[in-house]
Amino acid sequence: MNILLINPSLQEVEISHYKKKVEKNRGVYPPLGLCYIASALKNKNHQVKIIDCDTEDNYFEKIKNTIKDFNSDIVGFYVMTWTYRQAKNIAKEIKIINPQIKIIVGGPQATTFPKFSINCPEFDFGVISEGEVTVQELIEALEKNNPLEQIKGLAFKKNSEIIINPKRELIKNLDLIPFPARELLLINKYFDIFTKKKRFATLIASRGCPFECSFCDRDNRMGRQWRVRSAKNIIEEIKLIQKQYNINEFMFFDDNLTSNKKWVYELCELIIENNLKIIWECRTRVDLVDKDLLKSMEQAGCYRIRFGFESGNNKILEIVQKGITVEQSLLCAEACKQVGMEMFGYFMMGSPYEKEEMLQQTLDLALKIDSDFALFSKTILIPNTELFDWAVENNYIEKDYWKKYLTGEETNSAPSLDTKELPEKTVDKYISLANKKFYLRFRYLLRRIISIRNWQQFSSQIKMAKSLFIK
Repeated sequence: MNILLINPSLQEVEISHYKKKVEKNRGVYPPLGLCYIASALKNKNHQVKIIDCDTEDNYFEKIKNTIKDFNSDIVGFYVMTWTYRQAKNIAKEIKIINPQIKIIVGGPQATTFPKFSINCPEFDFGVISEGEVTVQELIEALEKNNPLEQIKGLAFKKNSEIIINPKRELIKNLDLIPFPARELLLINKYFDIFTKKKRFATLIASRGCPFECSFCDRDNRMGRQWRVRSAKNIIEEIKLIQKQYNINEFMFFDDNLTSNKKWVYELCELIIENNLKIIWECRTRVDLVDKDLLKSMEQAGCYRIRFGFESGNNKILEIVQKGITVEQSLLCAEACKQVGMEMFGYFMMGSPYEKEEMLQQTLDLALKIDSDFALFSKTILIPNTELFDWAVENNYIEKDYWKKYLTGEETNSAPSLDTKELPEKTVDKYISLANKKFYLRFRYLLRRIISIRNWQQFSSQIKMAKSLFIK
């Protein structure tokens, strides 16, 4: 079959307190999820194309032309809650072009709201959670006109009823999944203003997160069970990317790359043994690194780690079930500085039971950590999180808020808490204050200027400043 996969434009959706123009300048990242689905389908001898709307000047014209020229049988969408309405509008136009085309919706939206997602004429099927095997089985069933009831992880329509099949077991051996089909992307269109090189590639080494943060939709992030690819498998993918695209900077998109320290040591050893000469960054937790591990990572090319420090108050960290302490954050920061590892810190403001003096403690912590970059944001009530459920129980938000957002009745894509103890306006004020206090320090500005080595880095620094200050 001819299958077209579409990634709706995230740049067209305002999902934070930053303006759209600012978000667009911060970066565009490859849709690796769709690339993995594409590889799985290509392995079954299907013809596959990908359209990433954020890399197209006129994505709708591109979609219409591809539907006709490619003679598409199936169209699949990767959809977040924020891009659902856009995907639905595109799907509606596709059905006008060819009503016989079957349309699949997958991604976090289909996992969170499977029944709602396909309860419309535009979408025929929903793929829940990991999609590689489910999509393969669905396409085979459509080709052979087989029943759909036995396909785990699938939502579909039968007569006037929506059927939600049982969940599919998570893929245990990630090495069995073929490398993402990056060749289907406009690879030169992807960028990040924080990278050192103009061109970079993203990697996913593991899936799942075993931690309990109440603000995170971990069930939509490949579940709670942490599974990791072998270090050898990662090395093979890096070599392939170097050979195909001459890219030597990598960004690991895992929630917590260092969940297994032994595995990280092995990965670092293989990077050095294979003389890959790469630089890379990753995300992890402050309680999952130590000085020795950081040294090994730095020697293997890691130059920056992104940490969720979140709050400068231990009570708030406990309330949001982060599982770390302020003291651990400070110890982690000190270890990074001793090794020479850059830090990108994330800080949240406006959590349950938080008070104004606690916001000041978070700002004080950020100044004390003195990371290379810091992102201050409001605590958002994301669908399908414990924090959202708490807000519903305490009458801070309606239970049907996100369903109303999906239908257009609600327009705020980043709802946050607004309490008597801490009004939302106060949180906004502190975020603005935090950016100014953190980034307008003379010592910090001097450090950034000294770090500039060429015109590209100078241009990036200007864009960074705009992304952080223009609200």
